[in-house]
Amino acid sequence: MDIFQIIAVALVGALLSITLKSYRPELAAIVGIATGILVIFMTVDSIAALFSAFEEIVEKSGIDARYFKLVVKIIGIAYISQFAGELLKDCGEGAIALKVEFAGKLCIMLLALPIISGFLDIVIKTLADF
Repeated sequence: MDIFQIIAVALVGALLSITLKSYRPELAAIVGIATGILVIFMTVDSIAALFSAFEEIVEKSGIDARYFKLVVKIIGIAYISQFAGELLKDCGEGAIALKVEFAGKLCIMLLALPIISGFLDIVIKTLADF
């Protein structure tokens, strides 16, 4: 991933979207969405490298792999719901964007329950040993 390429694509997409907005607003929204998706696809290699680095850290640290998977899912949901919310805001659908972001937060809370439960078990066992 070259950040300069990503910035160039984003700037070209933004300029095209701004230019189209006064003539064809529906096309401007499509250009904005397409630009965002293209930027995400340009980062796929970096995301894959990040996941493999995290897996290596988990193997070395001895952390339970299921907790790692939960954290990765939580991070993914956070990014995806934020991205979807921003796209909806760009399309003028702020109310729907808020609901998507709220749904993402609820999904994160549900996924975090096993982590919170495991943490509380450790705290309770530690306090019981005193």
